[in-house]
Amino acid sequence: MTSPPDMTRSPRRRATPMAGAVLAALTLVLASCASPPSRFYTLTDDTGTPAGSTATSGANAPAARYAVEVSPVAVPEQVDRPQIVVTRGSGRVDILEESRWAAPLKTELTSTISRKLTQHLGAMDVYGLPRADGLTVYRVSTSVQRFESVPGEQAALAAVWSVRRVPGDVVLTCRFAGTETASGSTGGIDEVVAAQRRLVDRLALGIGNAIATSAQGATPHCER
Repeated sequence: MTSPPDMTRSPRRRATPMAGAVLAALTLVLASCASPPSRFYTLTDDTGTPAGSTATSGANAPAARYAVEVSPVAVPEQVDRPQIVVTRGSGRVDILEESRWAAPLKTELTSTISRKLTQHLGAMDVYGLPRADGLTVYRVSTSVQRFESVPGEQAALAAVWSVRRVPGDVVLTCRFAGTETASGSTGGIDEVVAAQRRLVDRLALGIGNAIATSAQGATPHCER
């Protein structure tokens, strides 16, 4: 007698083409929904030397007889986030999920200013570290009031900073305000980050010059 057909296997064979089509469609949907990879940026340049500085950087910098203490930089809450925030005009801002800082913005600013000063002055940053009695320390405090990035146009930075000699009194309190063009060949995020980097260079150079002048026994002044 002929055996009856195997009814348990034929439905599976008939469903295979449809299952493959569904799987392919699902793969396309998931691929279209996948987020593009993030790009990370830093405010520290390759040399670590403030723009316009003539001081020798790196291991060849002369050792200073004093130290610096760079306190964490205060930044506005609107830009205090991992994502880069850009201004588009008419009061509109965009938070770019795919363009991010390598570290929180306040950390980027603090570490960049610290690196610029230590390279420019040949001094150690002793923030958070015990130090020897009798060592003169220049304590740097910075509060950023404006950190604006407009792709294709410009970057703007405004900050109030002060230097206090310890032991001693406040050496100087100044306001920095500047803009840099960010209209390069592509007018994108790379150009506006480079513009912000140049502004931080200028800010750090002014602070460094004030410390160097005071360390030489002269009276520093705010740069215009």
